[in-house]
Amino acid sequence: MRRKAAVTSLLIFALSIISTTFVLLALTSKRWSVQKYYLNKEGDLGFGAGWADPICHANKSPFYRCEPPVLTILNDVASCNVPNCQFYQPYGRNKTSCRLAAETKDAEPNSVTNAGEQECQDVHYTGNLQIAASVFITLGLILLIPLTLANFLLGVERPKHTTPNPAAATISTEEAGTEPKAASQTTGPLNGHRSPVSKKFSPWTPHLVFVLLAFLYLGAILQILAQFLGVISMTIIATPTQDQAIQSNIDNLGATPWIIDKALSTYATIAWTSALACAGLVGLVYRTPRFTKLI
Repeated sequence: MRRKAAVTSLLIFALSIISTTFVLLALTSKRWSVQKYYLNKEGDLGFGAGWADPICHANKSPFYRCEPPVLTILNDVASCNVPNCQFYQPYGRNKTSCRLAAETKDAEPNSVTNAGEQECQDVHYTGNLQIAASVFITLGLILLIPLTLANFLLGVERPKHTTPNPAAATISTEEAGTEPKAASQTTGPLNGHRSPVSKKFSPWTPHLVFVLLAFLYLGAILQILAQFLGVISMTIIATPTQDQAIQSNIDNLGATPWIIDKALSTYATIAWTSALACAGLVGLVYRTPRFTKLI
């Protein structure tokens, strides 16, 4: 039984590490979405039929943004550069990755440095939700460390007292001319068995487990919401659009829409699925407090 508990504790701890790793990868990665740029060649059928390998690409995240590509053709050799790619702060006027025209003071209708109010609202919500998810899931890992250590240390503890054989005790007492003592007066667990490990934990442990479950479930829910809003803000309404991206190279360059990249599809999904799996196992293995029902 103790071996099963140890293996389960290790599995829970591993799931928490996986969830924390991928939620932080999603937070710091620039690969939430990608827009690919292709060189239009003579004789292409159009509609992207001749687009095999992109000449360059731009990434986008709630904290990362690039300007549209710059195409340079010299001696029939084309080169593409995506300028001014940088990480931005998650807060502050004219400092975030999504800025309004009122902040940039750019009145150009097709300005690629500006974004609409809807996009900026969704980008800011996505970034804040991702930060909150990272905080709660990381706190869950921190709370799991003492629980896992205590489970292992108390699980391997040896019993200090054992009950002697009743038959041998009767014989020895008869030889000594005294009456045998009742078995109830002996100390320690019967037959050398270990006492339940749950009785060795602090009485505050169930409350700690309850807080741990709250952190894991909140982190998973916030990560799902960040992923949902990320799909909207990073792909559906993301700027620059295809036309904005190639407006200065419309004859030689083609662009795809913004599509989902690794951080938004893989990192975020692994983060919330492993957090939910970890929380489910914690609820099955560890004791939780029994609250008095009001009704």
